[in-house]
Amino acid sequence: MWRRRGLELLTSPQRAWSRGRREALTSAAFAHVYIHPTAKVGQRCTIGPFTHIGEGVVVHDDVDIGSNVSLAHCTIHSHVVIHPGVRIGQDGFGFHLAGNGAHTKKPQELSVEIHEHVEIGANCAIDRGSWRNTVIGAGCKLDNLIQIGHNVQLGRGCVVAAQTGIAGSCTLGSNVHIGGQVGIAQHLTIGDNVRIAAKSGVMNSLDAHGTYGGTPAVPIMEYRRQMRAMQQQGRKTQNKDKLW
Repeated sequence: MWRRRGLELLTSPQRAWSRGRREALTSAAFAHVYIHPTAKVGQRCTIGPFTHIGEGVVVHDDVDIGSNVSLAHCTIHSHVVIHPGVRIGQDGFGFHLAGNGAHTKKPQELSVEIHEHVEIGANCAIDRGSWRNTVIGAGCKLDNLIQIGHNVQLGRGCVVAAQTGIAGSCTLGSNVHIGGQVGIAQHLTIGDNVRIAAKSGVMNSLDAHGTYGGTPAVPIMEYRRQMRAMQQQGRKTQNKDKLW
């Protein structure tokens, strides 16, 4: 069955590494991998154990998929690296909210597009779209433990550090750099070449070519002035306490 699909069944990590990195015509998969009959896997791919590739998924050439990955409702373009535990294409967090608490699920029927030369760190989750596809642009690098909400679109070359969450329907330009543990609220636009400091909370759209920090995120020099003022106020309070 595996050979009919153009895949070679592997039994050791060493063999997977050597076969997956050479210029071969076949792709390689460990045992305990499920690939739906309608899914398409390109050439020179490697697929780790206990990975699930669902109905209609398209994986292009030279893709490296780690163990315990699930792919659904998505297209993975060439030269993508997906680390263990990644979830791509599950339905997004969208509900019709009712006053009596009986919330009902909104349809999430579109897909995810992962473009060329993207790397996705371990245990990231990327939700499929509802009114537009979720898109990760070419050359983006995602650290571990990142949540990408439904309908989010990242431009080319974005770099996102660990434990960042990007809420649904945000649009990020190209070459956006985001520090660790940043939260971005829904339906915002982040311009090209923006830098966001770690632990920031982004509540409003951000203009291109700026550097921002804090919660809510403001231009970085303003954020530093705020921090300096807080430190000075803290020292004044300490001095008053000493007088008493």
